[in-house]
Amino acid sequence: MDVYEELIRERDAGRNCALAVIVNATGSIPSYETAKMLVREDGSIVGTVGGGAGEGAVIREAKEAIASGKPRMVSFDLHENPRMDLGMVCGGSLDVFIEVIRPAPVAYLFGAGHVGCLTAQAAKLARIQVEVIDDRPEFANQERFPDARAIHAGETEASLAALKPNSHSLIFIATRGHASDARVLRWAVDTPAAYIGMIGSRRKVQFVYGNLKADGVSDEQFARVHAPVGLDIGAVTPEEIAISVVAEMVATIRKSAAARPAMRNMREVAAATERKISQSKSGGRDAAPDISPSPHGKGGRVVAGASKL
Repeated sequence: MDVYEELIRERDAGRNCALAVIVNATGSIPSYETAKMLVREDGSIVGTVGGGAGEGAVIREAKEAIASGKPRMVSFDLHENPRMDLGMVCGGSLDVFIEVIRPAPVAYLFGAGHVGCLTAQAAKLARIQVEVIDDRPEFANQERFPDARAIHAGETEASLAALKPNSHSLIFIATRGHASDARVLRWAVDTPAAYIGMIGSRRKVQFVYGNLKADGVSDEQFARVHAPVGLDIGAVTPEEIAISVVAEMVATIRKSAAARPAMRNMREVAAATERKISQSKSGGRDAAPDISPSPHGKGGRVVAGASKL
């Protein structure tokens, strides 16, 4: 099996992998300089960099590199560390460069209105491919979304049945109504998507939360949802909202711990809003709820989300 053919196959399937290449060798080694090995996420391989304990160490390093998304250089001295040689009596040294291969992320944009259109433009700058889903052909078309890799302008249920998000996919929900947003979100939480975001104010979040909770959606599923969507930068205009949404997508792709305090969690936002409503009914003042960032960065200050335009 050819290393490069398998690399393309993994990338086209939307799976991360790593390419390990011997870039420097001194003395006798159990392979040859420029030898290559593809390492999949599950640790299975195509090709070899020499076998033995040294190759096992490269596989472990490659899996760690895939998890972190960062390349690395690994060096072995078979003379100083004979256990890596496993009796092959090579005694040389080698450097192996491990490059992480990530497929281009794909964002499924539900809603082809102003915010959806601007989000597609911002996503292009971040090299995120987009597929647009809206049952209105006058909005979801090639003229408005010239760079979309696919446009689904049919009935929503048929579009949902055709889409197959994977664990690297991004889902952004900004349809023309609460009911359709809730329907798409119900589908989204059952997918393995890496990112799910829904536009709307905190009261809308609480409304959708209540309906879907009654429909069997768990708190663990709600905890995956970014709502109100986008990094909390005080975005108001459609342009600002689009920037905040794509920034949150990038933070998810890059696993940015620094951005987590600016992300909003649907479960916590809905709970805070429900507490505020209860306080208001019992005579409390109608002040906006506030969620301080949690020690693990899963919360964030709640601000009113902008309306869809």
